[in-house]
Amino acid sequence: MKNRLLLFANDAASANVTIAYASLYGHNYDTILAFPNNVAKNLYKEHIPEYLGKGDIYFQGKDTIVTGTSGINSEYEMGIIKKAKKAKVANTIAIVDNISNFEMRFVINNTIKNSHIPDEIWVFEKKFSSTNKILDSKIKYKKNIYIQFLQDFYTKKPPSIENSSIIKYEGQYLVILTEYIYELYGIKYGFTEYDVIESILIQIASINLNIPIFLKLHPREHKNKFNILLRKYEHLNICIIDCNIQEIIYYSKMVLGINSSVFMECNIFKKPHFSVQINAKKNISLSFTKNENIIYTQNELKNIIHKYYNNKNS
Repeated sequence: MKNRLLLFANDAASANVTIAYASLYGHNYDTILAFPNNVAKNLYKEHIPEYLGKGDIYFQGKDTIVTGTSGINSEYEMGIIKKAKKAKVANTIAIVDNISNFEMRFVINNTIKNSHIPDEIWVFEKKFSSTNKILDSKIKYKKNIYIQFLQDFYTKKPPSIENSSIIKYEGQYLVILTEYIYELYGIKYGFTEYDVIESILIQIASINLNIPIFLKLHPREHKNKFNILLRKYEHLNICIIDCNIQEIIYYSKMVLGINSSVFMECNIFKKPHFSVQINAKKNISLSFTKNENIIYTQNELKNIIHKYYNNKNS
């Protein structure tokens, strides 16, 4: 019986950490098979097409099962772990890319049970503990394997530049990373992704900056999600762009978002990046950037944009 590694992911961040695991630890296994779901499919096809499994999923006694966790609903990953544990595989590991909504990531049918909890839960934040005793007993602190993967991968060569808009505006454009905050939290934090985008566009319009603005949607978001809002700012140079995330970050001038895991790429590529949390009733804790990179007011946002663009393009 072969020592197999089976990878499972449902969303983009989940795909990234499992790809990183395969890159760093894949040499320990005789066989690697990858089974992506939903938006994870494109990332697996891009980075590890040679491992994509075909046909039905079955488990063997020497298997190691590695999954990510999805921020809003991890029932796909937890369902896989439940089946694997029932088959009495050697080990099950869930890698948590972001500790926000931690307990929610391990819920099936509104419950957390031993039957679907992995043998190991990897987190990247030192001294983190869960409010749930079952989960807490499984937590293992690890260095961020996705950062290790990015450093190893892109030290050898920078991301290829293929998108025509990125080629045209290389080093000039502003990236706005969108997130489905409203879907996750409603108005818990006092603002939504719509508020964040409009705050940025208001400031760019108010100082009459003629700069390229690339809106990078979260993979879960529909391409028409912000159409009504963007019509108000048709006079600005806004492009909803669909391309490799490392490409768009690497060749940008500055990145604005909320709490995207893409801030990790920003750190690796040494790109200025800021979390926009204007009018927040409660701050969103940041896993991938520093507190001094949080923008709390419209005036701070205006000053940051001025700092990096100096109004030269107006």
